[in-house]
Amino acid sequence: TERHFANCNEPLNIAHHVPCHSATEYLYSWFNGPNLSWRDDGVYREGGAAQRLRQADESVAETFAEDVAASIEEAGFGLAFGTVEADETNKSLPAFSALLEAAAREHIEAGRPAVFVCAHVGAWQLTNLIARERGLRISTVYAPESNPAVHALVQDLRRAFGVRLVPTDDGVRPLIKELKDGHSVGLATDTRLQTGELLPFFGRDALTNTTAARLALRTGAALIPIHCERLGGARYRVEVLDPLTAENAEAGLEEQALDLSRQMNAQFEAWIRATPGEWICLKRRWPKAHRL
Repeated sequence: TERHFANCNEPLNIAHHVPCHSATEYLYSWFNGPNLSWRDDGVYREGGAAQRLRQADESVAETFAEDVAASIEEAGFGLAFGTVEADETNKSLPAFSALLEAAAREHIEAGRPAVFVCAHVGAWQLTNLIARERGLRISTVYAPESNPAVHALVQDLRRAFGVRLVPTDDGVRPLIKELKDGHSVGLATDTRLQTGELLPFFGRDALTNTTAARLALRTGAALIPIHCERLGGARYRVEVLDPLTAENAEAGLEEQALDLSRQMNAQFEAWIRATPGEWICLKRRWPKAHRL
């Protein structure tokens, strides 16, 4: 991570927010601090956080052939990058460029509302920088941290992105209001929910979050995939793709929502295949057969 940010002017210090022995312990504690510990000899004792990382590794290994499956170390580096990227953005804007496809550019420049949808792959948190770059008001959905101290820390980092933060506990009403008021919203919908629609994901049915598609259909907003690619040397490229459209515009809302969600899953697959080690999936992505 330090090599990745080697050209930054300010030395990195990502462990100063909470008491811990190292930046790595801080990164793990972000997910489940009370359940991990370090022995005096410096050997890490696996706790809840490491188990989540191992689940991330298993999700990737379950998805790809062994020759391209990412290791748990890669998953850990993905989390490290995400933490440092948020911390560095809190200090100053990183070097990034925005690449907008034609229809997306036209839609945004016209000031029309959009539902931006991304996956937890690459520098996914930095997709929010499109709000600053284009002068947009975007409300981004986030899942609150269970640890209050960690939650406060993470919120401070998230505010640097210049977006309005909406907790998942608030439901969809604030998002519908934002869209009807002419503003935009952002969601990451590649992770597993306890409920959802079974749709293909890497060739297997997976419970899929269809909220983004339903919001777009209900409000008339565009459904726009967005992704942030790490270019190395603390440089990034935010890619804004053309809006997704249902194959059959005359179909009912339910059929269109499923169609758009299938298209989103296909786009997520393409991003994840490009950099499988940067996919952060902290839950078992495909439920066990007996749970289906």
